[in-house]
Amino acid sequence: MLRQGGKFFTDAFRTIADKVILTPVKQFQPDETQSVPMGKARHSFCLSVKTHTRSLFRAAYGFAMLMLLLVAPLTPSAAQTNNDMALNSSVAQTVNGILSYSRWPPGEVTSNTLRLCIITPVKYAAQLTPDGSAFSGRSLNVMTYPFDSPMLATQCDAIYSGYTTPEQQADLHQRLDGHAVLTIGEQDDACALLNAFCLVITAQHTGFKLNLDTLSRSGVRVNPAVLQLAREKE
Repeated sequence: MLRQGGKFFTDAFRTIADKVILTPVKQFQPDETQSVPMGKARHSFCLSVKTHTRSLFRAAYGFAMLMLLLVAPLTPSAAQTNNDMALNSSVAQTVNGILSYSRWPPGEVTSNTLRLCIITPVKYAAQLTPDGSAFSGRSLNVMTYPFDSPMLATQCDAIYSGYTTPEQQADLHQRLDGHAVLTIGEQDDACALLNAFCLVITAQHTGFKLNLDTLSRSGVRVNPAVLQLAREKE
């Protein structure tokens, strides 16, 4: 009986112990009703993080592309602007140097102001300003006229022109006949358009050629050093 009772007690204890030990573990394991909402919550959170990350990536990518579109066109434009400024400056120095070595017949220049007229359209005349008086030794008055203006023959001591056709240039020199006017062309590097000075403009420097026939007929005298320089450039 004792053995049987002991066995019965032992078996009963094991049964109770199993219930005591196993029941809490079973209670704390997530059942089906708990696991579903927790899974959904984790899934929603992951989707939210992924969606937010994709949105940030798309926004950053779009911003980067916008900056490329804004900055890329500016680079060559800025370089072109700097190049144009350098060419304008080089042309202005050359033209002012020509004016400083030129002498008009007595009475032709009626005042201490030298009148430089620009015939549009031109490309490199942006810096032909009154500041050039430091080169010419006298005040410089810069004016702009159209090709057909009658003022070119009466109000100009020097004319700076851009593109003109041979017919226009022949007409201009016919109107200038008898007037001491020095002609300078920026797009006549072969001196084929009857300009006295024909600029040769490159990215490296600005030079010039001379049409001695046109210069002699203008009545304007130029320092022999300038004539020699033009010959050396040929």
